[in-house]
Amino acid sequence: MKKLIVIELILCLLSFVVNWYQNSIISYFTIFTYAIFRFILFILLLVLLIRVINYLRNTKNKISKAILLALLVVTFFLSSYDFSFIKTKFELKLYEQQHNIIIQKVKNNELSYYSDKNIKLPIYKYVSSDGEIYVYQNDEEQVISFWISRGLLSGSIELIYSSTDENLIYRNESGHPIDKIIKLKEHWYYVETNY
Repeated sequence: MKKLIVIELILCLLSFVVNWYQNSIISYFTIFTYAIFRFILFILLLVLLIRVINYLRNTKNKISKAILLALLVVTFFLSSYDFSFIKTKFELKLYEQQHNIIIQKVKNNELSYYSDKNIKLPIYKYVSSDGEIYVYQNDEEQVISFWISRGLLSGSIELIYSSTDENLIYRNESGHPIDKIIKLKEHWYYVETNY
């Protein structure tokens, strides 16, 4: 029983880590690496499910059954839940100072563009999933995107700073339709696009 609980806890943590860091895994390795991680995790969860079912058939201890089932449900939940919105809110608070420094550098034209509107961050690369930001507008008003995930398998998720409001974000939409905008706090928006 204890061994099975330890295995469930390890797989629970592993499920969370693979799901939470999926975009980092894809960005720093490849989509195939992520697919391999997900496949291995799926196989491990399948084996765990079979072992838990066998254990539940052979035991009468209701507390053990409840603990194993609860951990199993949590593990499957953590392996499939979309943490994008929670992660965006968390990173907004965690990297607030770094975001403000980068925004000020963009406003002052202290960062150089490597292509049309993309800037590779020389500092604080970790505040955007692939180490770069997208500047939609930088004149009297600013719209600056920090990537949470960047449209490899589905739409993109961005943490966007707008110096005015969400209408400025809509006006700067660049061919990738916006599916959802949620205001997180003044000037900061969670944005899902179709890119």
